[in-house]
Formats: sequence, C-alpha cells, structure tokens
Amino acid sequence: MDAREFSSKCNKEASDSWPGYPTTKRVLMDYIVQNNIQNVVFLSGDIHCSNVAQISFSGSDAASSIKAFSVTSSAFYWPFPFADGDPSNYVHDSREANQQDTFALTNNINMDYKAENFTQEDNFCRLDIDRKKQLLTVRAFDKHGQLIKEEMCGGKLKKIETKLKLVKW
Repeated sequence: MDAREFSSKCNKEASDSWPGYPTTKRVLMDYIVQNNIQNVVFLSGDIHCSNVAQISFSGSDAASSIKAFSVTSSAFYWPFPFADGDPSNYVHDSREANQQDTFALTNNINMDYKAENFTQEDNFCRLDIDRKKQLLTVRAFDKHGQLIKEEMCGGKLKKIETKLKLVKW
C-alpha cells in the first residue's frame, strides 16, 4: 500500500457519513429488517442541500414490505453555494446502472434508495403526518418561510414537496 492508498483509506474510515461506518449502518438496517420495523424516518442535515429518499429492501417478501425513508434538510444559512456539489451528481436511484449504490445487509438482503426533490437553497423542511391517510408530506421552505419551487422544462414551477405513503399503524 502506497501513501496515497493509505491516506485515501484513512480518510474514508474517518468519514462522518455512512460510508465511514458501514458496520454501524449494516447493524442498524439489519435490526429494522429483522424486527419488521415500519415507517422509520431518518432525519439529517448539514450536506448543504435537502432531499427525500425512499429506502427499499429486497431479498425476501418480509424485507420488501418494509417502508423506510430519509429526509435531509439543509442548514438555515449557507453562505458558500459555490462550494457545494451539483445535486444532479448525487445518486438518485441506487438501482440505476450508472448510479449503482446498493448496500448489502446480512441474509442476502439488500438496501436501495431513490432520492428526489433536491434543492440547495437555504432552507428548512417541514414534515406533516396525516395519520388517517397514513401519509407523510415533506416540504422545503426558503429562509423567508416560503415554499420552494423549482423551475421545470418549459418554465413551469413545481413545489419541492414529497408525499410518502406510510404503512398503516
């Protein structure tokens, strides 16, 4: 192992994101699957963008039935947007051929995710739960409290809003 490989390995092991803690991630996800825990929502921030990801499991009928999600909200204020990556470079669907990021758990179970509604504007996210409809709605608001809208092809505006269907509890 040369110095570059050693440095790269040390930096990866010191990461404060999931890639730096694959064993912890595997133990946590295995626990969710083995105990059939539904509607887990991971809340996180500090990546200078917000997005919502639907987490899916495969490898058994029981695993495939589990609903889990990840909601990331940006910081309220980030003065250096030029320092951020382009959200279009982030993995959006871990099953896509050019974005493969499937995470293997134990017992031949795999975890994948599909992320959407990325924004790098200064924002906060609000989560609303409709217990009767088993629905979790995630909306991104700008620093003035206004719902963020992104411009689509043709100039049409779309709200940064995601509706997630939960399993009945």
